[in-house]
Amino acid sequence: MSWVSILPALIVTGALLFLPGLLLGFLLRLRGMRLLALAPALSVSLVAVAALAAPFVGIRWSILPVLILTAVASVAAYFWSKHVGKPALLRQSSNARQLVAVIVSIVVPALLIAFVLVRSMHDPEFFSQRYDNFFHLNAVQYVLDTGNASPLWLGSMTSPAGVPFYPSGWHAMVSIIVALSGASVPLASNAMIIVVAAVVWPIGAVFLVRELLGRNQILTVIAGALAAAFPAFPFLLLHYGVLYPLFLGLAVAPAAIVVAWWLLRPGRVPRRQDWALLLVLVVPGLGVAHPGALMAVVALTVPFVLARLLHQMRTPGRPRLIGIGLLVAYAAAGVVLLQVVRPPASQIYWPIINTVPDSIGEVVAASVYGYPSSLGITALMIIGAYSVIRRGTYARWSILAMAVISAVLYIIVSASPYETLRFWFTAPWYNNPPRIAAFWAIGVLPLAALGGIVLVTWLLRQRLLVPVRRFFERLPIVLIAIVVIALVGVTQNAAIRQAAADIEFTYELRPGGPILSPDELDLMEDLAELVPEDAVIAGDPWTGASFAYGVSGRRVLMPHLLMDLTDDAEAINTMLSTEGDSPEVCAALEDTGVGYVLDFSADGDFQENDGDYSGLDDLDSSPYVELVEQRGDAKLFKIVSCGLGS
Repeated sequence: MSWVSILPALIVTGALLFLPGLLLGFLLRLRGMRLLALAPALSVSLVAVAALAAPFVGIRWSILPVLILTAVASVAAYFWSKHVGKPALLRQSSNARQLVAVIVSIVVPALLIAFVLVRSMHDPEFFSQRYDNFFHLNAVQYVLDTGNASPLWLGSMTSPAGVPFYPSGWHAMVSIIVALSGASVPLASNAMIIVVAAVVWPIGAVFLVRELLGRNQILTVIAGALAAAFPAFPFLLLHYGVLYPLFLGLAVAPAAIVVAWWLLRPGRVPRRQDWALLLVLVVPGLGVAHPGALMAVVALTVPFVLARLLHQMRTPGRPRLIGIGLLVAYAAAGVVLLQVVRPPASQIYWPIINTVPDSIGEVVAASVYGYPSSLGITALMIIGAYSVIRRGTYARWSILAMAVISAVLYIIVSASPYETLRFWFTAPWYNNPPRIAAFWAIGVLPLAALGGIVLVTWLLRQRLLVPVRRFFERLPIVLIAIVVIALVGVTQNAAIRQAAADIEFTYELRPGGPILSPDELDLMEDLAELVPEDAVIAGDPWTGASFAYGVSGRRVLMPHLLMDLTDDAEAINTMLSTEGDSPEVCAALEDTGVGYVLDFSADGDFQENDGDYSGLDDLDSSPYVELVEQRGDAKLFKIVSCGLGS
């Protein structure tokens, strides 16, 4: 399929991610880069809260609950700004040169990231063939079918008893994209991936650096170039897992970090309540997108809290008591949040993958989770760290602390031999190294950007380059172009090529793997014409048959690999081909609505099947099914036992 076909979905995705937040932010008197960068975080929160609230007021999930909540929130924002907020706090000045720098800093990484993704995906209708994507694609279709995108509901797709909470922000947004654009679930998912990775993330990364270190034009374009330089984010989560909810949460995390920065910085900050309100507004989106993203923000903002505490402690009298209260409140909130967010111990089973020296080496070489080293980023981080030690300021020490925290967490999760230490510090991310590797990139990006501006400034101060510096002062756009080209050349290296190859592998359709063959996908795409709308399809999920729900819209018995199996499902999975007319199987077929079976090859590179699906084997010789359609080795059977063939 041509990539032109994805344009409507891309437009709808951009509108959904930006327009609600732009309206709300504008009424809160945000302007300029702050408005643009905070808009996606606000939009995600509006969608998340709407998804949570809609079932309680009896509204079926669609764009309507989002529009209603946006209207209500906008009215409240108007009155807040009129009676409580202070415009001067949010007003920014800019000039043409700054505007050019901002545009370059967003467009360059957007093009680089989009190029990697489009080339790796091959086709807008393809999708990542990974373990978690069974759930993500099918959950979007489940939202569309049930009209419920609540995080308190989504887990019922795989657990009849229900799951207390499953982060549903991604699925809520993709389902709206499907409904408004008419795109398929895979195509809408790819549109969401491209917009979040190539637009939302670069804007957030540039915003983070500019707010922490200043709005220098060269610093701005350095931040933009670095946004596309880390394979750990945004690329790692797009082939490991795949972890789309965490990917969405981390993409908007920089905006939340900046809000916390403005709220907590020492000294006089006029009308802190404006920033407190914004923090309250972006937190729901982070939590419903993925609690791990919220905990990443908590971890990376620890330096801001400690700095605020030290400032309060140095002030005699009442401020000192306020500082102690702040520490106690923060510690208590952190412990409570850890208990709420940390998954059960039975789900925290990822072992260490490295020794401590190796993990330290990965952090220093900017090669976390085994990517090729990026010496350019290493050099920038070292220069940045040296400049902090040599000439530290509050902002500089804060970004160094962010980098250290993310590095220490990665070392603990990937190499610590002490499980108690891992449980207390990295369990919110399932003790899973790739998750922490992803937000390590957010933690170190400002430090690398600082190293970049320090290096450029030092070079321009050299006596031999005085004539060059004077030329750049007259034509700063030339310097911007040189810096961008140099950084892109240094950072778009083997690590990024490896990330692209990893994504390409998960999307690739070929006989035998990674899960699906071209014939199997071709058959699934035609199921809507071959299977009645009310029928349910059985199939061994480990062969990729479960993808049929998200691809075709036809329900499947096993929408995921990890499920709470009912007795009916177990009977069909283990007895259909050999005892298809037994009372137990007939009752199961009637209860579940199963009328068809997908028979796919078990060959491929996917992990070993650890379930019993013997009742779906040898269907060619079973008297209880008949062949409906075949594409290569991919087959669709209709069940003809128990009166279903009449």
